[in-house]
Amino acid sequence: TCSAALLSQHLKKCNAKRRENHEFFVRNINSGAASLPGGGDACMTKPTLKDIGDEKLWEVIHKIDRIFDEQVPCPEQQQQPVHMHGALATELRALSGCVVAEKHLTQKAALLALAEHHGLLAGESCFIEFGAGRGRLSYWLAKILAREGCRFLLVDRAASRHKFENKLKREQADVPEMQRLQVDIQHLCLGKVDLVRAHQGKLVGLCKHLCGEATDFALRCLVETAADASSSRAQALRGVLMATCCHHRCRWDSFVGRPFLESLGLDRTDFGLLTCLAGWATCTAREAGAAAVVNGDHCPSQEPSAAVNRYVRMGLSVGRREEVGRRCKLLLDEARVRYLRCATTLGTARLVHFVTRDVTPENVAILAT
Repeated sequence: TCSAALLSQHLKKCNAKRRENHEFFVRNINSGAASLPGGGDACMTKPTLKDIGDEKLWEVIHKIDRIFDEQVPCPEQQQQPVHMHGALATELRALSGCVVAEKHLTQKAALLALAEHHGLLAGESCFIEFGAGRGRLSYWLAKILAREGCRFLLVDRAASRHKFENKLKREQADVPEMQRLQVDIQHLCLGKVDLVRAHQGKLVGLCKHLCGEATDFALRCLVETAADASSSRAQALRGVLMATCCHHRCRWDSFVGRPFLESLGLDRTDFGLLTCLAGWATCTAREAGAAAVVNGDHCPSQEPSAAVNRYVRMGLSVGRREEVGRRCKLLLDEARVRYLRCATTLGTARLVHFVTRDVTPENVAILAT
C-alpha cells in the first residue's frame, strides 16, 4: 500500500511494473481460467459452513466419506524412524532443543532423503524450488549436489533478506549455477526462463508447504509451460516432490484436479465446502492455540465459539472433525495426483507421509517420478 499523497513519487521508483516486462512473465498463464467456460468467475463468493444447515452438512460429510473410501488410497508411509538425509545430520544435532527450527530442518531432511531414495537427486538436473523464501531447501540441495552439473531456479513472489544462496557462496568456492526470480508463480512461463531454456537435462519441481492454490500454479507451471519455441520439453520432467498445505485456500478456478472431482459428481459449490472442511484437520492444534507456534506452518484461524457449539450439538467431536478434515485434504491432493498421471509421462504419482504428525500436521507430500 502507498499513501495517495506519495503515489506519484512512489511510481517513479516502484519496480513492480519492471518485473512484468520480463519475457517469462505471462499474466495468468498458470491460473487455470483458460480451461473454464467464459474464463472462470474469480468474483464468485465461496460458500461457507455457516451458509448451510445441519442436514446439508451431514450430507456433505457422508458424501466425502463415501468418495474417500472408494477413491483415495492410504498415503505411502515412511519407515520408522523417518529417514533423514545425512547431509543435514550435523545441523540437526546443533539445533537439538530449538523446537521450531529443529522441526523445520527435520522436514527438509526428510524431503531430501525421500527425493534421493526415489532418484530425484540425479546429476544434470535443473531443480526448481517454488515458494523458495530464503532458499533453504535449494541451499542443502546445492551442498549435496555440488559437483553434479545441476542448476537451481528459486521462485518466490516476495523479496527476501539473508538469502541462503549468498550463504552458500561464502561457504564454498564451487557453487552451482543459481537464479532467483521474484515473480508470482501464477504468471511464470518456465519455457521463457533463460536458465531453464539453456538446460539440456531434466527438470525437478520441489517445494515445502506451498500455500493453497500456489501448489496448483506450480504444478501447472511445471507441466504446461516448460516448453519453449525452439524445443519441446514435454518429456523433460524428471519428477515432483511437493509438501502441500493450506487446502482451505485452494480455488476452483485454479485447481488442477477439477476434472477428477467433476468425474465424481463434485462441482464448484461442493469444492468450496470441501476446502472449508479441510480446515478441520488442525482442530486440536487450533484449540490448543499452539499450531503456528510449535510448527511454524500455516493453519486456519481459531474457529468461532458459535461454530464449536453447533458441532457439539451435532455430535461432531474434535476427533471426528479432524478425521473429516484430513480426508478432505487427502481427496484434494489425490485429485492433484490424478492430474499428474494424466498430464505427464511420469511412471508413478502418489501421496506420501514424509514425516510424522508430531513434526507437522501438514505431513503429506505429492511424489511423482
